Amino acid sequence: METITRAGYALALCCSMLLASCGGGTNEENAGNEMQRVAGTNLREEPESPGTTPATPGKLSEEGQPDAGKTGARVGSNEMTPGQEILENITANKELSVLTGALRQAGLVNTLNGTGPYTVFAPKNSAFEALPNDSLEDLMQSGNKQRLTDLLHNHVVAGKLTAADLTDGTTLKTTSGRQLSVTKKGNDVMVNGARVAQADVMSSNGVIHIVEGVLATKE
Repeated sequence: METITRAGYALALCCSMLLASCGGGTNEENAGNEMQRVAGTNLREEPESPGTTPATPGKLSEEGQPDAGKTGARVGSNEMTPGQEILENITANKELSVLTGALRQAGLVNTLNGTGPYTVFAPKNSAFEALPNDSLEDLMQSGNKQRLTDLLHNHVVAGKLTAADLTDGTTLKTTSGRQLSVTKKGNDVMVNGARVAQADVMSSNGVIHIVEGVLATKE
């Protein structure tokens, strides 16, 4: 009986050694494999960074940038340029700020943003301020919108007329149906007595001539 028991222990010992040799590596190797498995699992399960990846176009740099197509009102830059429309060039000149306000008050913004072409004789601020009494304040009242509109139409001529077209004795027909007379005094060009201070401000839909007076008209 004792012999059988010893034989059983020997057989069990041989089996355990055989199983160990078939286990696929040493204890150190098995531990290393386990670390790689855990590390690999952690990398796969790590949440993505909230930032953008190199393969993804960055979005943070786009935030807060204005959309050029949604800028709203059309106003000029800080200078008058040929690529801008008449109204944009008028708003770009600080000396024409009163005219800008008058055009908006009269509702002529869309007209001067139209295809045109138009020739505009644009009075400087000092020209409006030189009007007698409280004429300017009266004209800017909502109840006098038609009077203001008629006055401003006296400064607009259909077509593109450059300084070369403003010859002595020329008569111009305004969009209100009235007439402007061009005269010359020495080197100065006068339109209904108002001197042209700056001629040929080219715009994409016409031309502007800045004048030193508000133009009175005759039938």
